[in-house]
Amino acid sequence: METARTLHRQLTTDSRTTSLPIPSLSWLTTLIPSTTSRNIPPLPSLLATARLRLLSSDLSTPGLLDPSYISSHSFPASLTSGQYPTTGYPKDQSLPQDVLVQVLDIVNLSRSKWEVVEELESIERGEQTRGREVIRLPSTSNSSDPNNDPNDDGVDMGDGGTQTQSTTTTTTTTAQQQQAAAQAKERKNATHKLTLQDPSGQRLFALELKRIEEIAVPQFVNGKMVGGTPIGCKLLLKKGTKVARGVVLLEPGMVKVLGGRVEGWGRVWERGRLERVRGEVNGQR
Repeated sequence: METARTLHRQLTTDSRTTSLPIPSLSWLTTLIPSTTSRNIPPLPSLLATARLRLLSSDLSTPGLLDPSYISSHSFPASLTSGQYPTTGYPKDQSLPQDVLVQVLDIVNLSRSKWEVVEELESIERGEQTRGREVIRLPSTSNSSDPNNDPNDDGVDMGDGGTQTQSTTTTTTTTAQQQQAAAQAKERKNATHKLTLQDPSGQRLFALELKRIEEIAVPQFVNGKMVGGTPIGCKLLLKKGTKVARGVVLLEPGMVKVLGGRVEGWGRVWERGRLERVRGEVNGQR
């Protein structure tokens, strides 16, 4: 128990610089093996384990975080209680304290829903599978000709085979570069809408008022995430962050991306994404 208290004190001190959440004493106790003191890992190892597990945990899990931390790092109840739609939202509003949140959903508003549906459907059909591309080169050699050299690679150097290979490879490379450039431009000009959840379970929408480079829609290939912001990623919304009509406005300098992800959330999000967007499209008809 004394080791858990030491961990708690150290994490509380570190929180001022790392902005990581402060766990509860009971949760820290579960990290320490119930064996003799000789087998307890050194303090630096326990600290690293605690930080990693905090970032990979659901913030709303009962008993995970220190109760005082939850109350001091959650959205004000007035933002999520639903009282403002009837009385009218305040003209100017901002967060009165730092708020820790985790990402539940990300949408790129700069793309139409139809674009997203078409892209996801093409991926579902296997039309955008990434992998190694095999290029077959033309050859005028006849495999049945006994005069053929058995060590010949099948490319007729005098018939433009090498030129065809070079042209095909160049075309493929150019297409990949153009696609990468288009994706980079789209990401740079994107505006994202996020669904955020605080440690007490309250949820709010957030909107990029100005572009934040660390935020992007998760990208998956064959069920594996290859880019973007993970679902379950932890963010710290700093005191003074603007809120307009119940929507948090995200700006660089007012948001600190802490990282992390919750195991399994990304796959569930990806599997249900096509149906969600289809439903939104059908609802607009």
